Amino acid sequence: MSGGAARGDWCRYPWTAPWGDPDWFTFPRCDGDARRLGVQTYFVDGFLRGAATGTQYAFLTVFTDARLADRTQRFGFFSLALFDCDRRHYGTSTDWDFPHPESAATDKLATAPEHLELCWRGDAGTSVWRNRRDADGALVPFAWTIELHGLDQHGARMALELDVEAIRPPAPLGGPELGGEMMFLGAERTFSYFQSGLRMRGRLTWGDVQEDVAGEVGWIDRQWAEDDFAKHQDPESSRYRNEWRVIQLDNEWDLSCFHQYQRDQRNAVVPWTGISAQGPGPDFPIRGTHRVELIVPEYVKSPGVVRGLLMLSEGPRWFPYRYRLIAPDLELDLSCEPFTDAPAHAFPIEWWSGPVRIAGTMFGKPVRGLGFDERSCPRVRAFEIAAALRDWATHGLPADDARARMLSYRAWEIEALALRRSPDAAAAHGARHLPALLDAQPALPDGLRALAADLLDVLRTEQGGPEQK
Repeated sequence: MSGGAARGDWCRYPWTAPWGDPDWFTFPRCDGDARRLGVQTYFVDGFLRGAATGTQYAFLTVFTDARLADRTQRFGFFSLALFDCDRRHYGTSTDWDFPHPESAATDKLATAPEHLELCWRGDAGTSVWRNRRDADGALVPFAWTIELHGLDQHGARMALELDVEAIRPPAPLGGPELGGEMMFLGAERTFSYFQSGLRMRGRLTWGDVQEDVAGEVGWIDRQWAEDDFAKHQDPESSRYRNEWRVIQLDNEWDLSCFHQYQRDQRNAVVPWTGISAQGPGPDFPIRGTHRVELIVPEYVKSPGVVRGLLMLSEGPRWFPYRYRLIAPDLELDLSCEPFTDAPAHAFPIEWWSGPVRIAGTMFGKPVRGLGFDERSCPRVRAFEIAAALRDWATHGLPADDARARMLSYRAWEIEALALRRSPDAAAAHGARHLPALLDAQPALPDGLRALAADLLDVLRTEQGGPEQK
């Protein structure tokens, strides 16, 4: 996993990325706020090991800064989450700065114009992410200080202090062909890079736990755009949703995989969807491919404890649980196993992200690794839940099981009827065919049976009701 490499010739300021527009990808300036853009997101995640307990932790943090309504209103939020991977337990907190006229006196987030320096004055304390400086006050290239504070959903205090330095150069979303300029949530021009391979040392506090921590599996992701991401959305952000998976493998290839869905067009997969990859040093080769197959063999229902501000539905919400990722151009076939079951966070929309284990093959050789699995596209409409049932029966049950094949087929029929907006016919078809398949022995997984029950409930809700978003 991206560890042990020396910091090379790229590790200097200023550094202009050889793969993108120098006006948008010259460091450290591109991480500053001189342009006053429509939206900027600053994201870090990583895996840490406790020095005293040996516990494997993970963390993520997000700073979001947006200027709305022709930049007359500023909006932001800050999130921190900690994960105890050994206990499958997590804590999350989000602090809001709701839209208001921009003012240094009232903004919770302060930024710098020419380098990365974020300061969030939050309810749980002041959180910062800034470029480190040497004894003479000069910026240390690609090195940062992070101090994060939050109060999780259980009432436990969270704090994380880290010194971070990158041991790999920034890499572009979309590979060298796109050079970090991609479509995102319908916007024609969004800029994005990632920087993986982070050497991290510091201290973690979480409730009664306090210990020194260290790790070398981490990920920085940056996105920014001249327009805010609401430009092509509706007020509920129901038009576009996405899934994002980051993966760091023991062959020193690190991957960023996006899937974007246009929900008002029956979840059409839209660009940028694909894998962006960076290989080992000293050359750190960059690859990109949009030829990606995503297989979901199991789904998990949201318990509804941690909620977004704008929910697509108050009914059942089902998210991908495990996944399998196939990319022929990279000879890639990977599967994930989550450390936590339902890692929801209080974002503007439904947003889940949590740590996972990875195993599979790349370039024909076995690989293992760690990553994070982000999901913001819950299956809430009848056709989506029917498609999830079809996925589970097809990929999560034995391929030679005749009942599994028939359950997959019946789910496909129900999906087709729901897509033609015939909920009465779909509900009748489900009631006629599903019970015998679900109730036969041997017993099917409880989650799959719950998914099928929710499908019938949602079909009944859609009968004669308004079209679901």
